[in-house]
Amino acid sequence: MTDRRFSLMLALLCLLVPSTVHAISGREVYEKVQEVRNRSLDRKVEATMVLFDNGGGKRTRALTEYSRNASPEAYKVMVVFNSPPDLKGVGFLVHAHTYSDRDLWAYFPDYNRVRRIPNSYQDDSFFGSDFSYDDFGGPPDLDEYSYEMMGEEVVEGRPCYVVEVRPRRQRKYSRYVSWISKDLWVPTKIAYYCGRELYRTGLFSDIRIIDGIPSPFDLVMENIETGHRTVLKVESIEYGTKFPDEFFSQRILRRGGR
Repeated sequence: MTDRRFSLMLALLCLLVPSTVHAISGREVYEKVQEVRNRSLDRKVEATMVLFDNGGGKRTRALTEYSRNASPEAYKVMVVFNSPPDLKGVGFLVHAHTYSDRDLWAYFPDYNRVRRIPNSYQDDSFFGSDFSYDDFGGPPDLDEYSYEMMGEEVVEGRPCYVVEVRPRRQRKYSRYVSWISKDLWVPTKIAYYCGRELYRTGLFSDIRIIDGIPSPFDLVMENIETGHRTVLKVESIEYGTKFPDEFFSQRILRRGGR
């Protein structure tokens, strides 16, 4: 076969074979995740939080989370503990002016004081649990991270995209790997690293569709270094709540969300 005939046949094959569909990028996956998070902002959640230590002990808490799409600003979130007695009334408040510009406060009834939480503390333990303040802080600013598609895996029967996410600013972790459900666009699993060392993992299951929004009802976060584990079970979730803007105030925080 001459070079000319070979070139003609190759060109013909290129016309007959459909072009490969553009593969989704890690950034595009997280844009889909962000869409779901934004749709879920107006809500009220009742949940039980159980903390397990590596000696077999456990502590149980009950909490309520309120959140609101605060357009033209980003969002507002309030979390209030309802039990046990030593935590009753303790609360957390977020005002996100943009996805990256956030004000955070915590309230402690014993001291009758609202304390400002620096953004540098956002990766610290959320009131002694294995979740962080950032886990309860609402959607992030996507531009503060870089994304790399690692491939695809199945987690508990769900096909997932595997994406490595690296913060562009200094954080407690150097990167995390997230398994995102391909049909629901919510995380099913997450693994945080400091350098090469895995230090925290999360598993999100019992995903139910509530008012068209995929919602994990069983969330487990574990600290690999300490063996401490926290299980958050959603008891109920209500979307479309439309709490007024003035509800998310330090005054209401002091009153335990009432």
